[in-house]
Amino acid sequence: MKVQPVNIGGIECDALIHHELGMEAEIPDYPVEEGYSVQDTIILKPKTLSLTVVVTNTPITFRERASPGRVQEVAQRLQELYSSRQLITVTSAKGSYQNMGITSLSLPYDVSTKTSLEIPVTLKEVLTTSAQTVTIPSEYGRGGDTGTTAGTASTSPYGSTGTTSGSVVGSTTDSTAGSGSSEKGGSIAYNALTGLFGQDGFESGVESIADLLGGNS
Repeated sequence: MKVQPVNIGGIECDALIHHELGMEAEIPDYPVEEGYSVQDTIILKPKTLSLTVVVTNTPITFRERASPGRVQEVAQRLQELYSSRQLITVTSAKGSYQNMGITSLSLPYDVSTKTSLEIPVTLKEVLTTSAQTVTIPSEYGRGGDTGTTAGTASTSPYGSTGTTSGSVVGSTTDSTAGSGSSEKGGSIAYNALTGLFGQDGFESGVESIADLLGGNS
């Protein structure tokens, strides 16, 4: 691989000797209905980027930056960038990658790293989104074509007629049901007598009893 300079969050490195871009997607295990957009079921995971960069005291690509302490300076800046947890942009001949965060950073120090240093860096993309606010017109909050409010729900107890508070489940609505004037809602005695003598016979008997009571009074 031909060495190329690389910029990591504004820090210029002399060369890029290893570059690996990782891309992964989550595919559903369940069947997708025909005609349904498959793209909606595939979830793209954040990209990962593995780099190995070289920093020297006498860079070929940045000769004006040459200094005896450049290796230590770049190593210190990379540590600060990692500690700050900032989202950065990585730019090289392989492309530009935005919203990247450093997940690992290795700084090997020994007697051979005084003038040059190979630094492995791993970064991961941070997916971002933006919130959108939608204004709903007031007419959508009203019912029907007239644009009026939909009203309120009834709060009457179960079994209530809505007009009299005394009407409950099982009660009769005819006030004369107990006197036998109702054909089907009368008392047990009324139903028994009309069953034996018929409606006309029952009424005649009632009239006869009324006449007898009237004559005795």
